[in-house]
Amino acid sequence: MNILRSVVMLVGVVLLSCASVWNGIPFSVARIVPSDFRDDLARDTWTYLRSSQATTHHLPSSWWSPAFSGGDYANPTEIGLYALSWIAAHDMKRPWSPSWSETEAEAGAVLDQLRAWQTGVQTYQPHGPNAYQKSVFYQWYWIGWDPPVVGANIGDNHLVPSVDNAWLAMALITIREYAEAHGRSFLAQKADAILADMDFSLWYNPVTHRFFWGDVENPQGGIEADFYSNENRIINFVSRALGQMSADEFLLSLAALQVPSGDYDGIVVARVAWDGSYFTYAAPALFIREMDTAYGRETLLPVTRAQIAYARNQGYAAWGLSDCFSVGTGGYEQQGAPPVASPTSPESQPGLVTPHAAGLALITPLAEDALHNLQTLRDTFPCIYRTGYGFREAVMARPGDGAYGQCSDRYSTLAQTWLFLSLVNSENGFIWRYFYRDPGVLQAHIDMYGESRIYLPLVRR
Repeated sequence: MNILRSVVMLVGVVLLSCASVWNGIPFSVARIVPSDFRDDLARDTWTYLRSSQATTHHLPSSWWSPAFSGGDYANPTEIGLYALSWIAAHDMKRPWSPSWSETEAEAGAVLDQLRAWQTGVQTYQPHGPNAYQKSVFYQWYWIGWDPPVVGANIGDNHLVPSVDNAWLAMALITIREYAEAHGRSFLAQKADAILADMDFSLWYNPVTHRFFWGDVENPQGGIEADFYSNENRIINFVSRALGQMSADEFLLSLAALQVPSGDYDGIVVARVAWDGSYFTYAAPALFIREMDTAYGRETLLPVTRAQIAYARNQGYAAWGLSDCFSVGTGGYEQQGAPPVASPTSPESQPGLVTPHAAGLALITPLAEDALHNLQTLRDTFPCIYRTGYGFREAVMARPGDGAYGQCSDRYSTLAQTWLFLSLVNSENGFIWRYFYRDPGVLQAHIDMYGESRIYLPLVRR
């Protein structure tokens, strides 16, 4: 493996720590000068993520609220990003960073729980097996149970989700590669064991060359993922990175995805998503180094500009339109900005802004705009930010709305991990450095984008 890793890293791939440039905009993962606000935001977000109210049995609550209860469940995405956040927090080496012994104990406990579900070694299974065919994971787990188990509601909890398993796999690859790079073989072996048994061909349709989203007890159920920019491109990428697709089949699967273009206010977006939710564009770029590709130049950068322009034109006090919980005790809302492929409005609740969107934009060339937007949110809306917790889920930023200035009563693990990992990535390229240490990831990137120059610091053992 070491020889293969060296060959893939050095043949056909240039690994540099210098900045890349596109559209006249210099960009580097270290381009932003750290500020007190950035440091405080990272510290407070991490403090929330590791807090006792946000976790149970070493697993993250999907959401927590100081006003009401009910969020003590978690899905594979939240679990994977939470475990990775421990590694990232340790790597930051701040005064508030956890020690390695704390990090290994917590991340290791998460991996042990996943493996216990996956293999069936956890015999307590009141709602049936805790993993599908001893391979991949279900949609929701009740983390308050001792030990945690898959939920009882078959319709919601026993869905077999392709995209959530893909997010988990990307986190596991990064954890494994970090552990191997730093001689932490014990943790690396735990992550590798889980990955080895995850089979993404369960969701693949070889006739249409598309992956299914998954349905109840049926990976081949539900609808097929059909838009390139709908975050589902990570399923294709992970399947190829794990060696479960050939190069030819991988390219066919990408070609099968729809790539409509669109424009807003003179800003052209090459590949629009169905509903325009910002995370569907930007969250995959936390792992896949898309900002240095044509997709980054022609889709991710302009869609960020379109988000900013749309919020300005609507008169919102801040920007950041992405799926999130509404204000107060409100439910989950679809939020996006034009251009979109859908013929309906991209906003289900006009003016509902979530900080995680600007957080994800920290890994784009518009990072300074994103940081300023986060500061605007904090300074404009007293309820949105709290020391020791970070940002709440959302705020109504539409002047004239009856709920203007009201915030969500929730903090969510997904939003907090996206924001925290974006802060880390924008500072030192943490995820990219270790994710791309894996030979399969490097090859998938080259296959996907047809580019052999990847700007990353070289990571050696």
